[in-house]
Amino acid sequence: MSEQKQPLNEEIEELDAVPEEETAVALSETDMTTDSDEETETAEEEPEPEPLFTNKIFGLPRMCFHGLAFGVAGGYILSGIIGLIFGKTPSATTMAIICAAVGYFIANRSFKKKKAALEQEQAEQQK
Repeated sequence: MSEQKQPLNEEIEELDAVPEEETAVALSETDMTTDSDEETETAEEEPEPEPLFTNKIFGLPRMCFHGLAFGVAGGYILSGIIGLIFGKTPSATTMAIICAAVGYFIANRSFKKKKAALEQEQAEQQK
């Protein structure tokens, strides 16, 4: 066992023997950032987030797609819970489709309300 540890001890001793000046030079060469680079990074402004109705996933508004996906997942979970409680499992695909439709319609209504409120707020600001 001491034979296996011996090469590691030699490597550690070699690393300890390296002068501090060489390590400081090596570290300064790898750190290429300057104060001017940091100033330009902080000077750049973050872009404003896009409104909800401009983001689309598979042709659906982002909020509606998330409601649809949540409904599909809920349908599969609901199918499993019903199967555990009653002993007979309903079709998981049917449950997923039904819950996806419900999730989509709930998200779509909420999306339309948010879009209308945003448009109304923008109209008030323009006046």
